[in-house]
Amino acid sequence: MWKFASNSWSAGSGQMRPRQLQATADSELAVIGMLIVWTSFVFVVFPKLDLAVARLFAHGHAFWLAENPWLKAVRDIARQSQPYIVGAMAVTVVLHLFLPRRLRFCPPHKPLFVLLSFAAGPLLIVQTLKVAIGRVRPRDLIEFGGTADFTPVWQFSGACSRNCSFPSGEAAAAAAALSLLILVPARRRWIAAAIMVPCSLIVAFNRVIFGAHFLSDVMLGWLLTMFAMAMIWRWIGANSRAIDRYVTRLMFK
Repeated sequence: MWKFASNSWSAGSGQMRPRQLQATADSELAVIGMLIVWTSFVFVVFPKLDLAVARLFAHGHAFWLAENPWLKAVRDIARQSQPYIVGAMAVTVVLHLFLPRRLRFCPPHKPLFVLLSFAAGPLLIVQTLKVAIGRVRPRDLIEFGGTADFTPVWQFSGACSRNCSFPSGEAAAAAAALSLLILVPARRRWIAAAIMVPCSLIVAFNRVIFGAHFLSDVMLGWLLTMFAMAMIWRWIGANSRAIDRYVTRLMFK
């Protein structure tokens, strides 16, 4: 995961050859893919693990930290920042059409990577699986004062028709926000990652504390988005120069 945030993301500046980039990207996809498989395996074999973690934050039918002002502030900041991130990246791409020479420090393939990360994880993957799986949230279970029964991760259920639990959209968005590391100079990317990755995990786990998601919802939402980001960067990193040339030439067509 750390390699994904440092070595591979340096490829856009020409520090890695196409074959090296492909090999690095393939190894990263394999690692993240295995993490998804093993995480799924653990929660499928031990489904009550989800319930055990949820009970840690429940007192009777209430999740006692759900109204904690500090935790709510963390969630609000994370949610409210997403439109600004996406908007800023879209504006940056558009500005390259008019001011290509002044924005050389941020070539268009980088903000494009951020935009595609948010589109693939929080939108495409999350919304598709929410509808397909239909898993009920912890706070809607009979055990916590709701009316629904518990279903393990990846098990298809008709108990939820909208705004379902699996996977966590906010965990996916927290993972997608790590795409911003591409905007940090390569030499300082490890420092930025050391700060951003724990913050991303805190934002994601916050949903478990609130009783809004199971631990498996959060972990797999985060990992599935990281896998999508690795696939996107595999293509963008290998074609970064062509993408930059295409965007900057649109102005002259």
